[in-house]
Amino acid sequence: MEPDKFRESRQEINRMCKNVHALIDQKDLEQSKAGYEKVHEHFKILKPQAEGEIQKRSVKNLGIKLKNLSTLIRKLKPKSSGTRKSGKAGIVWDDTRLAQLDTVFLEKMLQNMGTDENATVCLGTTGKGIRPNYQIHFNDRTVTAYSGASHKPNLKPGAAKTKNISPPFARTILENALSQNSQKEN
Repeated sequence: MEPDKFRESRQEINRMCKNVHALIDQKDLEQSKAGYEKVHEHFKILKPQAEGEIQKRSVKNLGIKLKNLSTLIRKLKPKSSGTRKSGKAGIVWDDTRLAQLDTVFLEKMLQNMGTDENATVCLGTTGKGIRPNYQIHFNDRTVTAYSGASHKPNLKPGAAKTKNISPPFARTILENALSQNSQKEN
């Protein structure tokens, strides 16, 4: 192949590789794959036209670059349909959903609220919603995060500052959910 045309084709493939690499850095699996396919098509056209040692070595180097891109693309994970990564709440807590929690779980949450009649509780929106972590916001403006599994204060740093929580529920809503559960059991 004429050296100038070969150089132009090689430079175009290199530009396309940089674009695909940028898409990989953005973790965009679909666009990366589409870009890779275009680059690979150009490469398949250029490869048989290489003449001489320099052009063949250049094609070999491009092949290595494409193989590297292919490996990086395989390591990308598809965008999940889950809502946690998109920043939206996973579980939407309302009175009905709250009443579906186990009676013992609701009793222990109320017990952790103590005698503070104005305390509210916010539940975690991640997981399956069976034993959610929760936060109790007390009337004196203190917040205590609790483990949903043990109902003990969660001492992890930042546990009380998570974004994955429901709006607050008043004590009366918890008491209503508990009485609904008790009626179902009887």
